Amino acid sequence: MSSLDPKKPFKQAGVDIGKGKYHEEIVYGLALMYTVVYQEIGAYLKPHQLTTDDMNVLMLVKHQGQDKGLSQVDIGGRLMVTAHNITRQLQRLERSGFITRTGHQLDARVNMVKITAQGSDLLDSIWVGYDETVRGIASRLPYQEQMVLSGLLQKWLKNWHLTKQ
Repeated sequence: MSSLDPKKPFKQAGVDIGKGKYHEEIVYGLALMYTVVYQEIGAYLKPHQLTTDDMNVLMLVKHQGQDKGLSQVDIGGRLMVTAHNITRQLQRLERSGFITRTGHQLDARVNMVKITAQGSDLLDSIWVGYDETVRGIASRLPYQEQMVLSGLLQKWLKNWHLTKQ
């Protein structure tokens, strides 16, 4: 996506804007933004030998799992990752010493994932730069527009979940 012309990203991606097809502008615009954001965050994480997906797993396990940890299935579900992909990713993080996986006390079929001191220290050491990267991405919109976009995304996700029930 870095080859997209910043003055015409929609047109270059094959989306005609201004034709009243807001549904296309929204969906393809989000997809384009996801790619750009993913690449920019990935560029910050690369020197730390982490991918954006690794960072998401480590933050989820540290902040949501806390001392108890999270099941491997729960992590995959929260991050919308297939069982095969989450297994490979967790194996890589475990080999790097950032997480541990142990069998659940009551159900041997369930792997519980916990962050290690090494993984937690890594997150702590890169957090400021990560946060600055995320803030830099968001700062391309004025603060008032960030608030509006955040509210719209929250509303959209809430409505999405309501219609899926």
